[in-house]
Parts: sequence; C-alpha cells; structure tokens
Amino acid sequence: MKIKYKLLAPVSHIGETASTGSYFQTILTAYGKIPVITGNSIRGQIRDSMAIDLLQHIGCKVEKETFHVLFSGGNINASMKDDVEKAKKVREHFPGISLLGAGLGDMILAGKMVSGFAYPVCEETEKIIGESSSVSWHNLIDEIEFTRMDDSKSDKLASYITDTTEEKTAKASTQMRFSVQYIAAGTEFVQDIRFLQGITELELGAFYASLAKWFECPRLGGMASKGFGLFDAEVGDDMRLIHGELSTSEHVKNLITRYHSFVESEGAEWFSILSTGGAKKNGKKTDKAD
Repeated sequence: MKIKYKLLAPVSHIGETASTGSYFQTILTAYGKIPVITGNSIRGQIRDSMAIDLLQHIGCKVEKETFHVLFSGGNINASMKDDVEKAKKVREHFPGISLLGAGLGDMILAGKMVSGFAYPVCEETEKIIGESSSVSWHNLIDEIEFTRMDDSKSDKLASYITDTTEEKTAKASTQMRFSVQYIAAGTEFVQDIRFLQGITELELGAFYASLAKWFECPRLGGMASKGFGLFDAEVGDDMRLIHGELSTSEHVKNLITRYHSFVESEGAEWFSILSTGGAKKNGKKTDKAD
C-alpha cells in the first residue's frame, strides 16, 4: 500500500543540529543523499492516533505502564518470558497492538506492519518510488530563521513577575536566533506500508481508524505549533484527505465500524494484560474518564 502526502505547509523533520541550526533528516541512497521522513516517525503518529481512538471509544483512562504500551510501544522491564498464551490474548483483545507490536514488560510482541521511509517526489527518487519528476530535491529545501526571546527580560512584561526586583528592572531583551531547514509546501512524499501475512480484518480496521483519527489534525514532522506539517493524503484507492475533508471507500468504512464495535464491546476489562503482572480480568488498572 502506498500513502501519498501532499504538503500544504512546509515540513520540518530534524536529523541533526549544529550550533543554532537544525537540518532535515537525510539518508544515503544509490542516487546520493536524499531528505526523508522516517517510517518510525510516521509509525509513531499512527500509534498515538490508534491509542487515542481506542481510549476515546472505550471512554477510560489507564495506568502509566499501559499508557506507555499504547502510545510508545512499551518496553522491557522484567525478565523475558516466552508466554504464548499471553501473546494470544493480547492479539485477540488488542488488534491495534497486534498490528504494530509492543514491548509488554516481560515479552516482545512482533507487529504485522512495516512502515517504510517517506521519500519526496523528485528527480533523485524516481527509481526508488516509481514517481517521475523533473525537479531536484535541492530546489525543494530551504532554511527559515526564528527568534526565541526571553520574555522575562522584556521591559513591558517584567511588571508581571513577582520573583525579584532584579528581574523587574531588566534593561534589555534577550534574544536568540536559530534556523530550521524545511521542505517546501506543495512537495509530495510517498511512503510504502506493508502488511505481513496473517493480518486480520480487525487489525486492518484498527489501522484505518488510526489514520482517520490522525487526519482530523494532519501533521508531519515537528514544529506544528509554528504552522509546519499540514498535508493532504491519498491512501491507495481507499482514503482521501483533501483540505480537511476525509472520504473513504465502503470497504474501509465497514472495517472501521467493525473495529469500533469490537473495542466498545471489549471495554476496559482486558487492559491489565498489557502490564508486567499479566491478565487479571477485572479492569482494576483502569479508571473511567470524568
């Protein structure tokens, strides 16, 4: 499956920094270095959106260990176990986690989705992504400068500080200039998503539900608060996001509906299986949202 992102705003995806400059992530290819958005960062967006969608439909809060599994993929914090029954239960009751995989404290659950790099459509990537273009990525990248100011040193704002007289009477503003490299609005990125053998309809429903949630506020890369990262998207022939309006095929609508019905019927009683302590079918480790 291919996802095509069309930038409606510049996108920043920092790979390295030097002094006061932040530079776009690049990777070496057979055609030279190329700026990319890493598959892991997009996978993180999908995971966060999937977790939010799940908790909103169930209407609950979770303890911190479960939160980290849902939003960060968890970690290993105990002796590793080969617990086949636990793995089966997690896959049965949490299609989203089964799809993306997770570290469940004492075991690693492998995922069923491979999230590739998102490459810009340009001359240099034609042989990688199969999209033709006469524009080099060098003509799609630039830098922008920002000013970071210490407002506590502002003469106009100092009167609102109660701490010290010295702070109130500061004579000058303290500013710092920094630059960020970005890819231009209008650029298209193409990402390859692969589903491994054995994926279920509920897992696909979780995937599409997470995209629908993500596309409610679509952002790629960082600095969203500065207006970066807004995009339109095409997900194969099944989903289209155009200027905030999402359309989906009937097949995808049915997958999402079935998945939402499943998680609502499951409720919160199986969340404890995501912790190191294992399954306690009692819901004690969740609290209903206010």
